[in-house]
Amino acid sequence: MKRRSVLSITLAVSLGFGGILTNVEGASAATLKDLQNEQSDVINKRSNINESIEKKDNQISDISDRQSQLEAEIKKLESQIADTDQKITEKQKQIEDTKAEIERLKKEINDLKIRIEKRNDLLLERARNIQQNGGSVKFMDVLLGAESFGDFIDRISVVSTLVNADKQIIEEQKADQAKLEENQKKVEKELASLNGMLKELENLKADLKNQNAKKAQLNKELASQKKHLESEKMSLEEEAELLKAQEVALQKAIKLEKDRIAEAERKAREEAARKAEEERRAREAAKNKNSGTSGQVSNNNSSNNASNNVSKPPVSSGLFSRPAVGYISSGFGGRWGAFHAGVDIAASGAVPIVAAADGVVSRSYNSSSYGNVVFVVHHLNGQTYETVYAHMRSRSVSEGQVVSKGQQLGVMGNTGHSYGQHLHFELHVGLWNMSKSNAVDPRRYISF
Repeated sequence: MKRRSVLSITLAVSLGFGGILTNVEGASAATLKDLQNEQSDVINKRSNINESIEKKDNQISDISDRQSQLEAEIKKLESQIADTDQKITEKQKQIEDTKAEIERLKKEINDLKIRIEKRNDLLLERARNIQQNGGSVKFMDVLLGAESFGDFIDRISVVSTLVNADKQIIEEQKADQAKLEENQKKVEKELASLNGMLKELENLKADLKNQNAKKAQLNKELASQKKHLESEKMSLEEEAELLKAQEVALQKAIKLEKDRIAEAERKAREEAARKAEEERRAREAAKNKNSGTSGQVSNNNSSNNASNNVSKPPVSSGLFSRPAVGYISSGFGGRWGAFHAGVDIAASGAVPIVAAADGVVSRSYNSSSYGNVVFVVHHLNGQTYETVYAHMRSRSVSEGQVVSKGQQLGVMGNTGHSYGQHLHFELHVGLWNMSKSNAVDPRRYISF
């Protein structure tokens, strides 16, 4: 009988302990798996973002190479423009010299015209004399009027000289006219050639300047594209840093969950042993039919009466607690034509900012937009959340630190892109992302 009783107790302890462990392990395994899945998702996102960053780097490198090529081409064009300017200056000098030559020729032409006019007058006078005096007949009278042979010879020489003089005048007239026409044609041709070359050089310069302007505009557009890509890369790098911090926080949360599971199993074993001991005592008491009084178990739950700062908000019993005292100065949703992904809590003085729930600090840094900001990852009731506490005056926690609900994270401030002292508080179902697509109104979870 005694042996049966011991076996029964042993079986009961085994069954009871097994049931408790099964419940503990089942719930804990699900929570741990959720955390591990979250961590796997973050690792995949980091991998994708790193690929995107590498792609942006390649695009930026391509643009930099193209810019270097364009700058070399622009420099070459500028050299060609300078060379063309020099040639234009030379042609302009030649044109000025040619114009001076033209002025000199004009003067010479005027002198020729004067000589031609004088010769014309002389020839006309000769013609009139010949007409009035009989022309060649008079020359014959001159010859026949010779008084001696010597006088005849002299008269022949005089007549020959007169005839030759008229002939020379006519020939000079023709030569001067031909020279005049030749000089005019030569100068006009040379000036036309120079003006043509000058026009070609000016067109070349205009074309070079046009090419240069187009390349400069393209270079400007490439610089704008490069700046945009660098901005996108910076955003991706910031997101990659955030994901890295989230991965570390989740790794910490997984460790904490494993520790919690181990602790829960230990407590389950202790509880099973306690119940087995109680059952054993009960059985012994029934067996011995003793009427001993049951011992009273005194639960001495000490309440944490540590004095809180009067400015700290009270810690509530819900999933999340209020992060700071103050009034809601701006709500969740549309604001100033944009989406406001949280609520703003405003107050004056040195207002403490506290964690809205137990969790792990994923980021604690100074952001250009958020100012002094802390991100905390929470895993509550099988769901991952992340809260954001922005624009703080100072921070008192570091990345990877485990925090409890109501623990101070910093002091309310006015840092980053902020207007007046307040706390910008965000609550995300899941991990925070750049688009803030999973942000929810904190007032769904917290009473302000």
